[in-house]
Amino acid sequence: MKRVLQILSIMVVLIHCSLWTQAEKEKLIIKKLDRVKQGEVLDTINAWVIDSNGHKVNYSSFKGKWLLIDFWSTGCAHCIKEFPFLREFYNKNKTRIEVIAVSVDRDYKRYKKSANKYDIGLPHFYGGFTYENDIFNLNVKIIKTNEGNYRFITQTPQYVLINPEGKIIDKELPKPSGKAFKNKLEAYLSEE
Repeated sequence: MKRVLQILSIMVVLIHCSLWTQAEKEKLIIKKLDRVKQGEVLDTINAWVIDSNGHKVNYSSFKGKWLLIDFWSTGCAHCIKEFPFLREFYNKNKTRIEVIAVSVDRDYKRYKKSANKYDIGLPHFYGGFTYENDIFNLNVKIIKTNEGNYRFITQTPQYVLINPEGKIIDKELPKPSGKAFKNKLEAYLSEE
């Protein structure tokens, strides 16, 4: 009986420690996501993408210009459907705004294969799929479960606008195929 109680005590401690560890991980991720809320200024050190040659491109390469980020994923039919509209916008406005497509696929190879398959027609990158990357974190949504834990998900498509100073202006732009997209962006860009 004593042995059973010892084993149960150890199990309780292990379960408690694993829950504490999970809660601590969640707090750390939430803290990182707080850095990329609308209205915040993007950190140039912790924000990057990976180009199609596998090279890391720091956010500072884009700073100083308006930047529109299209978050997409391979399995997102709506994302792929929007590429022609985004490409049209990009071609008409490339002197005023930089537009990039950032894949939030979990795997770089999957991104490469999909980027080659679809005619994206604008600069495209891989988001890195890590909470250490503030560009990736722009796309992460926090969901609180009924049990009080948190889940962190990516949501595609998502369109994010960052001003030349690095301030996150809008994280929920409408889809490029709609009139609201052009109207909203025109309003933001005319504020310069």
